[in-house]
Amino acid sequence: MDQHDELRLLRGACAAGQTGAWYYRVGEDRVEWTPLLHDLFAVPVGTELGLDFALSFYVEKSRQAVTEAVNACLANGASWNLDVQCRSMTGRLFWARTIGEAILQDGRVVALQGAFQDISRERAAIDEQMRAQAELSFVMRTMTDGFFLLDRSWQFTFVNVAAEQMLRRPPTELVGQCIWEEFPESRGTIFERTYRTVSETGHSESFQAYFAPLESWFHVTVHPAQTGIAVHFRNVTREVSEQRDLRLFRTAIDAMTTGAVMLERREGAIDFWPIMYANAAAIALQDQDGQQLLGKTLKEVMQETDCIPSIDHVRDRLAAQQLCQFEARHHRSGRQEILECVAVPLAGEHDGHGHAVVLINDVTEQRHSAEERQRSERLALIGQMAGGVSHDFNNLLAVILGNVELLELTADPDEARILISEARDAVMRGKSLNDSLLAFAGKSKLTPQTADLGRFLQSWAPFVRRAIPSRIKIELEVETAVPPVLIDAAMAESCLLNLALNARDAIEGSGTIRIMLGVIHRAHPNGGATQAWVCLSVADTGSGIPEHLHEQVFQPFFTTRSPGQGSGLGLSRVRGYLEQMGGFVTLSSTAGKGTTISMLFPIAPVDTRHVEGDAPAAAAIPEKKRKALVVDDTPAVARVIARMLNSLGCDTLIAANGREARDIINRESGLDLLISDVVMPGESGLDLACAISKTHPGIRIALMSGYNQEKLSANEGLANIVFLAKPVSRAQLETFISPTRPSIS
Repeated sequence: MDQHDELRLLRGACAAGQTGAWYYRVGEDRVEWTPLLHDLFAVPVGTELGLDFALSFYVEKSRQAVTEAVNACLANGASWNLDVQCRSMTGRLFWARTIGEAILQDGRVVALQGAFQDISRERAAIDEQMRAQAELSFVMRTMTDGFFLLDRSWQFTFVNVAAEQMLRRPPTELVGQCIWEEFPESRGTIFERTYRTVSETGHSESFQAYFAPLESWFHVTVHPAQTGIAVHFRNVTREVSEQRDLRLFRTAIDAMTTGAVMLERREGAIDFWPIMYANAAAIALQDQDGQQLLGKTLKEVMQETDCIPSIDHVRDRLAAQQLCQFEARHHRSGRQEILECVAVPLAGEHDGHGHAVVLINDVTEQRHSAEERQRSERLALIGQMAGGVSHDFNNLLAVILGNVELLELTADPDEARILISEARDAVMRGKSLNDSLLAFAGKSKLTPQTADLGRFLQSWAPFVRRAIPSRIKIELEVETAVPPVLIDAAMAESCLLNLALNARDAIEGSGTIRIMLGVIHRAHPNGGATQAWVCLSVADTGSGIPEHLHEQVFQPFFTTRSPGQGSGLGLSRVRGYLEQMGGFVTLSSTAGKGTTISMLFPIAPVDTRHVEGDAPAAAAIPEKKRKALVVDDTPAVARVIARMLNSLGCDTLIAANGREARDIINRESGLDLLISDVVMPGESGLDLACAISKTHPGIRIALMSGYNQEKLSANEGLANIVFLAKPVSRAQLETFISPTRPSIS
C-alpha cells in the first residue's frame, strides 16, 4: 500500500469517526485545520485562522477550560483531553472531544497539535441513558414496596422511600454501610442465609419471616443483580397476625384470672356487637352464668354503669383500631365497685377490626388503699429525691466555688473581680436551692433569722430581673416601716424566685409582674384571733388558674406543664416553708385574668437585726508548711480542694478512694492533714476517718459532705473529726488547717 492509499484510508477513518486534526505553531499565531474541522465549524477552507479565532467557537465555560489547557501546554508541555461544547458559524451547538499535546524542540515548546472529534451522538446516548436511569430510579424510589440494593461487599447502594419507612432508618444512614453491621440481628437468620445463597447461585428466592428488632413480619424476594443482590420486600404483619392473634388470644384468656370478654363483629356500631366468649373471671364479675352473658351486647352489659371516659369514646377508639383504657363504676350489694378495663381491637380479614377483647380487673380495694397511701408516699418520694441529688449537686458547687475563689489570685484584678462576683452569686444561689430542697424533704433544718423583708427584696430584685424577659414589666411596691419577720434567707429566696418564674411562665407575650410587701390584718386559716401579718405577694397578668385546681396546685408533684418542664414541687415547697415559719399561703386567681399568690409571715416577737459590718479579716496562712491528703472519688472536686490547699501553703496529695489513701499514708511520712469525702464507692469516708484516727492520731481529719452534720455526728469515733459542709470554700480550709480551730460547721 503506497502513501496515497494510506492517506486516503486514514482520511476515510477520520471522516467516519467525525475526527479531524489541528496544528498550531508558536510565534506565528496561525492554526491549521483538516477539512473535517472546517466542515464542523462551517468555516470555508483557506480561511486564515488565528488562535483567538479558533478558541471563539467554544461556548463560555468550555472556552475557559480549553484556554487554560492551551496555556498550560505552552508553559510546561502538559497535554489535555477535554469534552467541550462548541458552536459553529451557522449557530449549530454540538459536543466535541479535543485532544492536544506539545511539540518540543531542544526542550522548548515550538508547536501544538492534536485531534478534534464530534461526540454529539455519544453524548446524546449518554443523556438518554441517564434519563432512563433517572426514570428507573424514580420508579424504585416511589414504589409502595420496600426495595434496596446490596453490593458484593454487602453494603447498601440504594434504599427507596418505602424501605426507609419499614426499616425505620433514613437512606443517608444506610447507603455505604454494611447490612450485617447496621442490622446485626439478621446474622445467622433466614435473611442472611437467603441473601448469601442468591449471591452465590444467581437464582432468585422468596421467603416470609419475622424480624424481631422491627417487630414485623416481612415477605421478601431476593434477585441477583450485576453488582450484588436486589431485595424487594413488604410488611405482612397484619395478614400474618389476624388469625394467629385471635386463636392465641382466646387460648390465653381461658386461663387468665383477669376478666375477659370477646366481642364479635356485626353490622352497626361496636357497642351493639354481641359477646361471643367470656372467661370465668368475667362471668364472676358480672354475677351471672356464662350462658346468660353470651349473646349480650357491650351496651347491655354496661347499663347502669358509669364509664370514664364514656362508652362512646371507647367505641370511637375501637373503631380507629386503637387500644382504649377506661374505668367502669357501678353499685352492687351496697358498695361501689371500680373496674379498670382495657379494650383491644383485633384485626379482621377486611379493612377495620374483626373482633375486640375487653379485659376487666376489679381494683376497688387497691384504689381505696392507694388513695390512703398517696400523700405519705409522695412526701417520702420527695425525701428520697432530695437526699439522692444532694451529694452530686454539692460536688458541682464545690468545683465551681473552689475555682472561683482561686481566681482571686489572678494577676488581672478587674477580670478576677467580675468572675468572682458573678460566679460566687451563682454558686451560693445554687446552694440555697439545694438547702431548701433538703429542708422541705426533712433532710436538714431551717435556720430562721430576724430580717427586714424590704431590704431583702431590694437585694433580690436585680437577680430576678435578669431571669424575666424584657417583654414583661416588673413592679416593686414596698410599704415603709414594715416590721421584721423570722425567715430562713435561703428558703425565702428560693420560694420567691419560684413564684416569680411561675408568673413569668404564665404570661404569654407582654404583661406585668407586681411584687408587693406590706402589712395586713386577718385571722389564720386554721382559726384564732385577727392579727397583723407581713404579706409578700407576687401578682401576674397571665393566664390564671381554673378554680377547680386552686387546691391541687399546692400538692407535691402536681404540675400543669408539659413532661420534663417542671417537677411539681414549687408551690408545695412554698406552702411547707411558710407553715414551718408559722405563716401560710393564699392564692387568688381567675382563668384568663391572672394570679396572685401571697406569703404571710408572722411578725418577729423580738427584733434581733444588726447592721452588717466589714467581714472579718481572713486568718493568716500558717507559717509551717503542712502536708495534706485529699480523698474524693470525683477527680474534679479533689483537684479543686488540692489547689486551694496549695494556695494556703500546703503540699497536697490526692487519692481516689480509701485503698489509695491508705497506701499513701503508709508510704508518706510527716502527713499532717486528711480531708475526705463521706460518700465513696467501697470504703466510705466515715470508715476511713475512724480507722486513720486510731492508727495515726497525729493526723488532723476533716470530712466533706452535702448532708448535714447531725447525721454524721451520730457515728461513734468522730468526736475529734472536723465536718466541712459542701461546697467547701477556701476560707473553711484556711480555718481547718489552723490548730486554733478544732471544728468547722
